[in-house]
Amino acid sequence: MELTLAIKGRRCDLSLHPVSAKTVERIQALGRKFYTKKYIHWWRNGNTSTCGMKFDDECAVTVSVDGNRIPFDTAAIPESAVLLRRRHYLESRAKYLALLGYDDEYCHMTWTWRGVESFDPDKFDFFVHRWDRILGEQDFLILDDVRYGGSFADDQDWGGSCGFTLVDPRIIDLDEVRRELGIEAAAAAPRKKSAKREEAPAPAVAKAAPDQAAPPCEIGGGPLELPVAGANAVGSHGCTTCKNSIRVELRIADDMIADAGGMAAGCDYSKQCLAALTALIKGKSVYECYTLSNEDIRPMLPRVYPKLDCDTFTVGALKIALRDWEKRTAA
Repeated sequence: MELTLAIKGRRCDLSLHPVSAKTVERIQALGRKFYTKKYIHWWRNGNTSTCGMKFDDECAVTVSVDGNRIPFDTAAIPESAVLLRRRHYLESRAKYLALLGYDDEYCHMTWTWRGVESFDPDKFDFFVHRWDRILGEQDFLILDDVRYGGSFADDQDWGGSCGFTLVDPRIIDLDEVRRELGIEAAAAAPRKKSAKREEAPAPAVAKAAPDQAAPPCEIGGGPLELPVAGANAVGSHGCTTCKNSIRVELRIADDMIADAGGMAAGCDYSKQCLAALTALIKGKSVYECYTLSNEDIRPMLPRVYPKLDCDTFTVGALKIALRDWEKRTAA
């Protein structure tokens, strides 16, 4: 049978970013105008984010089996809430975080599982984050994802958006948070001054020069497949140009990317982006990968096509895979 969980209400897309003291001054000076600068792309392709539905009195949750709505007690959702913590920031030398995004996009989200043998509401696992302290609002809960019977949904979709309003940028002083949690500043990971000297040399590829002429987004030669044995994190992102997906697979061990691969089913540019990304992230820590953007893979590409967004979508698939790993390790 087919099981569907749907929630209507306000969708949130909130991100936390480490920022310098200079950027803090810029945010404080610009306020909401900060979003009009180049940083608008920065927060949308951000390092860490919680994207999901706000669970409050305005949202409506329904459960259906084979299209028939059945009674469901939503009490388990807030009971699953956990305090949002990004320990890789607390244990770094970062001093400030910037909160950016929105929390008022009215829409709906659905999760669908197929081939379910029987329904038991206790088999739902809800991934709910508390943003109370950060946003200064009691019981600010965001439903990020759902599992049933230990499995993530076969399909997840959202729609019916009525637009959103960006929140006022907020600055979080990490030293204050460390003191509150009893973490000494000295416990922060020391900066590796010799990191650049220890890095492996970059691939012998000429730095890609931007080319304003976009190639035809044609699909040929079959998909690029880079299988990963024992993958424990997977993320997929659709390409709005060729309508095909880019999938990133990771095998993470001891917080390090032991192997990376996936599949690009679209144009040659998407295949080049996937190959470049997987070569870049192997051997890196997951915390280094959180901060990557499409700008990091462009020097490894034979040619850059700014009018195609395959590089952005490839990095987006990586960020979804990292979130998948977070959920699995938190379970």
